[in-house]
Amino acid sequence: MNFREREVKLAYIKEAIECIAFGTAVGLGVYGFFLFFHIAIFGWNLGLIFAPLAAGYAETYMANRIIGEDIGAISAFILFIYTTFYSFILKNPTLGINIITIGSIAVILQAAFPTLINYILLVGGLGIVSYLLGIFSRITKFISNNIKKIYYRIVHNEEYQIKNETTPVFDEKKSNERINSQNFYYATTTDINTKRLRNIGQFHATAIIEKDKHLIHVDQEKAELITLNRLKEGKDECLIKLSENIKSAGGNGVLNLKIDYGLIGLGGDRYQITAMGMGICLK
Repeated sequence: MNFREREVKLAYIKEAIECIAFGTAVGLGVYGFFLFFHIAIFGWNLGLIFAPLAAGYAETYMANRIIGEDIGAISAFILFIYTTFYSFILKNPTLGINIITIGSIAVILQAAFPTLINYILLVGGLGIVSYLLGIFSRITKFISNNIKKIYYRIVHNEEYQIKNETTPVFDEKKSNERINSQNFYYATTTDINTKRLRNIGQFHATAIIEKDKHLIHVDQEKAELITLNRLKEGKDECLIKLSENIKSAGGNGVLNLKIDYGLIGLGGDRYQITAMGMGICLK
């Protein structure tokens, strides 16, 4: 390491320490404010949560302004250690782990690693809710089926037939027969030497499919399969529209066929399938 590199490194460390000191000072000020005015809920001072949060954000703000990058909200950890020591050890050593300390840890981690924590909360939280909903759904279905069995046995004197839900299956054979029945040529190449052809021009067709509005699915695998089937059906509709457009212009085939899939609408609430290619008349 040469003199210039060492000088730059020392300057970086100096600026980082200044940012950490600034964040720590802001956090201590917030903690002192909450202590002075006794801002608490059920005896728990809210400064335990807001002081580390203020320290982390103040440090991050200064680091982005001075250094140009986040240095990890180190002051938030310093405030957490200080507030925990002051409140739970120095002032009241009989207190143990509780919701406030857990909340403070969560706030500190959120301040230091926002992207990671948000991802864990979102994916993990939704996964847990989805799993619990699946269990609840199976329990209610089991109870409902047994009640119906008893009802049919007593009232109708017959056994209740449980209707099993089936996942819709995309019929590939039927789809191929439908496409092939158009009396139309689909080609992904521009090199056809066996027949003479006439270029009619570029054509395209679009199909729009609404996305599932449910945020959480009890059976995620089934939901994905239904979406895949709908996309396949949309692709068939798109190809048929394209063939009809070219036929109306006097053609009977398409060269360099391409099919694109994308999301459109507010928040990507719809799928857009686009088929495009050069319309031709094969002789």
